Amino acid sequence: MNIKLFGLALDKLRSSDWEHFEKLASSFLLADFPSLRTMANPCGDGGRDAELFSCKTNQTVAIQYSVAKDWKSKINDTIKRLQEKFPDRKILIYMTNQVIGAQADPLRSDFMKKSLILDIRDRNWFLERHNIDDLKISAAEEIVDTIARPYLIGEQIIEKKSYSLTSQEARAALLYLGLQWKDNVTEKGLTKLSYEALIRASLRHTNSEKRIKRERIYENVQQYLPSTNIEIIKRYIDNALARLTKRYIRHWQKYDEFCLTHEEVLRINDKLADYELEENQFTEEIRENCILLREEYTKLSEKDVSDITLRVKRILNQFLLDRGESFASSVISGDLKLIGFDKLRDFIFNDIEQHNPKENIAYKIPDIISEIVFKILTEPTDITQKYLRCLSDSYTLFAFLRETPDVQSATKKLFSHGEIWLDTTVLLPLFAETLLDCDSQKRFSWLFRMISDAGVSLKITPGVATEIITHMNHSAACARYKPFEWKGRIPFLYLQYLKSGRNPSKFYIWLELFRGNERPEDDIADYLKQNFKIVRKSLKEQSMSVERKLRWAVERLWAEAHKNRRSNGQLNFDEEITNQLIQHDVENYLGVIALRNHEEQSEFGYKYWWLTMDSISWQIRDKIKEEFKEKTPPSPLISLDFLVNNFAFGPNRKTISRNIEQRLPIMFDLYIFEFLPKEFLEIAKNVREENQELPEHVIRRKVRDACDKARRRFGYFTKQGLEDGNMFSLLG
Repeated sequence: MNIKLFGLALDKLRSSDWEHFEKLASSFLLADFPSLRTMANPCGDGGRDAELFSCKTNQTVAIQYSVAKDWKSKINDTIKRLQEKFPDRKILIYMTNQVIGAQADPLRSDFMKKSLILDIRDRNWFLERHNIDDLKISAAEEIVDTIARPYLIGEQIIEKKSYSLTSQEARAALLYLGLQWKDNVTEKGLTKLSYEALIRASLRHTNSEKRIKRERIYENVQQYLPSTNIEIIKRYIDNALARLTKRYIRHWQKYDEFCLTHEEVLRINDKLADYELEENQFTEEIRENCILLREEYTKLSEKDVSDITLRVKRILNQFLLDRGESFASSVISGDLKLIGFDKLRDFIFNDIEQHNPKENIAYKIPDIISEIVFKILTEPTDITQKYLRCLSDSYTLFAFLRETPDVQSATKKLFSHGEIWLDTTVLLPLFAETLLDCDSQKRFSWLFRMISDAGVSLKITPGVATEIITHMNHSAACARYKPFEWKGRIPFLYLQYLKSGRNPSKFYIWLELFRGNERPEDDIADYLKQNFKIVRKSLKEQSMSVERKLRWAVERLWAEAHKNRRSNGQLNFDEEITNQLIQHDVENYLGVIALRNHEEQSEFGYKYWWLTMDSISWQIRDKIKEEFKEKTPPSPLISLDFLVNNFAFGPNRKTISRNIEQRLPIMFDLYIFEFLPKEFLEIAKNVREENQELPEHVIRRKVRDACDKARRRFGYFTKQGLEDGNMFSLLG
């Protein structure tokens, strides 16, 4: 008995399948309760679907079978009806295909006060007992054959896999690329992996009685890759068929026909069930996040929740497809692009335009979706993280195939070793993440340790260490001000400290974890070296060695950028500090270019890079290209998202296990671009004062909850935050 298929069958049960679930539940109960009598009837059952019969005593146990998603309301309604019609029933056994677990503990406690016992037997209860005896095995297999297998054989699982692709064959290709990506070890070449997935997608409805010819496989795969020459496709397909034949595919040479082996069909069904359950859990996580917003948006109905859940899925799919296409086109063209979240707002409004929401909530839809997307991408559960990582990788692989038939050759140009010089914008989150309780949420920390373990050297200049100290001092100054007296944005580190719920009066003590008062820059350098193997080294000499005309241009552009920030009120620094920031950025930008003078590589094969999340850097890169035309040196810039994809698809993928690859973050930008006004300071202060009599851990929780509510009210993607398009809120 395949437990994954049984789990899928339970998950796919709908209200119209009540008879199938009743039969299953009765079979699972019968061995323990031989006197079980089923009472379920479409015309009504008085609040119970079954009862235990005894001729010696009154019946005290009622049994409810239910596939309702709103199990709380169902249980309350059932208890109410039982008390009205059968007051002698003191025990309710609630049988459901939903996952409930400890969520029902408050309900059980309430009923205990009324001398009622609630025994919930949910999906996990069925899964844990599916193979105890022949009766249960038979009942489980029957519902798998009735519900799960027809679903997997049909096309519904493919139809809903991507809201961004219109072709059914393209959706099938995306799904099977995802299955193959999760299934294969990372040593397999990307081209081989891709074509083996496409062939499986083409053969998905075949068996020994229903085979297809080689020419049909050619035609099917070409539907996925319409821009690729058919002769090239044939060559890759023939090679893949030869590898797969015998073990995974049967080949009738006389007719040159193919089908999947029975064992392969079963294996794929197992993987499809697993994938479908992950997708359902992902959908449920979106729905739960939407339900949590009902406090702020009281007009949200159950239909609104379903509508918003579907919108979030559509938008995320479109977003991940776009990011995959951007990465693939960057690699193919050799023109590295900044892959950011700036298009997310466009996708939200495009979806609203194409699918008009109800008028009573239309004006709130952008904020609601932004909130949920932010939560899903920055604080995913383990299941959602794996699901989104696989979906993102599938879209990227799909995009590569649309660009070139030989994905492996295209990704060979990505670097596998070297030195990456880090900007302040990607380092401050390392300090902020020490405030997090859960290690899985420490995305920057985890990534940099992984990069270092993969053999890439991480470096900072002395100027970057100085910038970190400047930001810490700026944050400490903010902490000393009264909330209504502070002017400008809340510095990044202090904002993260407040959001963690900690006492503002102890902020300076927290900073002492990283630096002292005598030699703070040295302290920061030591902390980064000991914890992340990040080494401090100057690039000043190298930056001065570049051609004079280029150096002048870069200095001028950085000076203009920083002065514009000051004039727009984005900086509170004086002119001396601003000049230091300019020098530090110029040193990094030109220093990395100078280090490359002795290299002869394509743009993606260079050893030296500058990692920054400040989009102004990319604007300066483009202006340099406009000024120097064909004499422009290759850009030293790389983004965090490009770096993550480099490890997933480049030469380093062979050194990374699939388990580690699944943990690679989907997005970094959203976490950093968060912008909140100074009123946030007052909110945190008031909540702490109002609850000062409570234990510290309770106060922290209340502050965090109030902060989350305030964040939703102010909005993540404020007009100002999006239009700024830079990371300087970290430094200002």
